[in-house]
Amino acid sequence: MRTARRDDQELPVPVTAKWEWYRKSGKRHRRSYGLTELSAIVGAAAIPVVAVTDLPALVVALLGAAVLVATGVRTAFGLHESWVQDSQIQYAIEREVALYLVKAAPYADGSAAVRLVEAVEAITWEGGRQWASRRLQMAPAPAVSVEKGS
Repeated sequence: MRTARRDDQELPVPVTAKWEWYRKSGKRHRRSYGLTELSAIVGAAAIPVVAVTDLPALVVALLGAAVLVATGVRTAFGLHESWVQDSQIQYAIEREVALYLVKAAPYADGSAAVRLVEAVEAITWEGGRQWASRRLQMAPAPAVSVEKGS
């Protein structure tokens, strides 16, 4: 992507910048998701082993707390969902760039670069909208106050 060219012209900057952002973000979310999953699995597996040893009960409690925290972080930050979405957006951008590079429809005419930027903007706009929607669904519902009538 960084070296892709069409008619000796580099890809438009907004396209490469967005692709790079989603590539890096996907890697970061994948790593974070893997780390939290691994922590939860190892911690959960260690609990019964530690429980039958002479180690203090505090160690078992700390392992349980670590599993809870790892699971909570993964869920609260939507690491798996973000990794999947970032990857999908990255691949959608790559698809548009591939069509652009070979001059396939809708990138066959002189306004191809403009159309490519528009397509990438639409892809990332929708991705941002979906991300915000997920975040709003995860937010706690506002408290409802019930007043007693006189």
